[in-house]
Amino acid sequence: MRTGPNWVVAAMFISLTAATFESAMLYAALPTLIRDFGDPIMAGWLVTMHALIGSGTCIVVGRFGDIRGRRGVILALIALAGIGSVMSAVTADYAIVLVGRALQGFSIGVMPLAMSVLRDSLPRERVPVAVGLMTTAQGMGVAIGLVLGGWIVDNFNWHWLFAFSAVLLAIAWIAVWLFVPSRPGIPPKEPIDWVEGLLPVPGISSMLLGISLSKSNGWIDYQVIGLIVIGIAIMAYWARRSLRAKEPFIDLRILAIRNVAVINVMAVLLGMGTMQIVFLFSTFTQAPTWTMAGLGLSAFVAGMAKLPSNFLSFFAGPLNGLVMTKFGNRVPVVGGALLAATGWMLALPLPDTIIGVVALLCVISFGSSALNAAMPAVIVTSVPEGRTSEAIGTMSVLRGMAAAIGAQLIAVSLASNMVTEPGGTVQFPSATGFRITMAWIGGLTFIAAFAGLFLKARQGEDEPSEPEIAAREAA
Repeated sequence: MRTGPNWVVAAMFISLTAATFESAMLYAALPTLIRDFGDPIMAGWLVTMHALIGSGTCIVVGRFGDIRGRRGVILALIALAGIGSVMSAVTADYAIVLVGRALQGFSIGVMPLAMSVLRDSLPRERVPVAVGLMTTAQGMGVAIGLVLGGWIVDNFNWHWLFAFSAVLLAIAWIAVWLFVPSRPGIPPKEPIDWVEGLLPVPGISSMLLGISLSKSNGWIDYQVIGLIVIGIAIMAYWARRSLRAKEPFIDLRILAIRNVAVINVMAVLLGMGTMQIVFLFSTFTQAPTWTMAGLGLSAFVAGMAKLPSNFLSFFAGPLNGLVMTKFGNRVPVVGGALLAATGWMLALPLPDTIIGVVALLCVISFGSSALNAAMPAVIVTSVPEGRTSEAIGTMSVLRGMAAAIGAQLIAVSLASNMVTEPGGTVQFPSATGFRITMAWIGGLTFIAAFAGLFLKARQGEDEPSEPEIAAREAA
């Protein structure tokens, strides 16, 4: 069995490509699924259920991997996702397909564990570049999911989309089993409080469910408010229980580490802002030309316009890792945020050609991809080894929840200034609506760049975390 560093990176690359494909593939099939199931809400739940399960369990499975050993947990997550893909591939029964999508959601937990495996297996100086490659893997998964997924749906039954996913997950499982060495975790000294450990699952899921329902029900709906309030109450109780524990299952005190705190603030800002790039530009490019804003492109051509930026972004992660190795944390983080923010500002005049759209997408996506590579790398070098997966999982959950809220805010922003089709009743966002939204996203990204200035430029692996320093001083 080969277990050298390059083989480990290759296995994690394949695993994250497969996991991200799981997240992106269904967008290409949504119109077909709506026709087959006869209800856009039912089709939408296939996307929502995947996100709910993935986000709700991400922190918990990450911490479980830190304790029990990351390789075994990754294999279990990929196996569960593979079972879900097979279930969805062999039946047209909606309930079974929905359960299959729920199982597929466990693949989201692979990301924080993969970052921890790289920290365990690679020399310290190679970790930033390897983490950057994982961002490339995620970008590749999205590109394959959108493009290949669209081709599969156009030429075959949508079941083949899940069948391809199952094959990709099987390859990932074999790669992890062959190339990732089995290392023991770092078990806690105190007995595990499973109540405290599992509380984030219903808490996060309840809040995300409320946010998801706000799209159809509105923010003042009693179900939306009730679910969000219940989720906040559960998380508040969990936080109190965690902070009082001598050795909590999930240690919220790592959020007090300066670099971790700054990265999580940036994750929220970026989730609400620049992560909405596909949503906004897809809407803009497909808007009719009579709006005096959109280009009137077909969905296929609009999707193809994103491909050059996806290809260019493949290089952003590794390049940013090299910059981080040479200059420390602050330069690549702030630089990536400033590049993305500049792209949004350049978009304000609204491009009137597809070439202009492609150029702007390349600038914004390169900066955003550099950020997505740098942020987990900063966390990897800033937290104790036994808390790596949960720290990255926390960042992923916060970013995902912010992205869900951001999508709703952007929809409201676009709707704030609409134009009506001449001689008709159809309404689309106006040029002013698009400019307001782009300015809003650019502003959030500039604020994220400013927040990045508060990062410690360098923080060694052997440097004690701030909670550990506080505990020593108290003793």
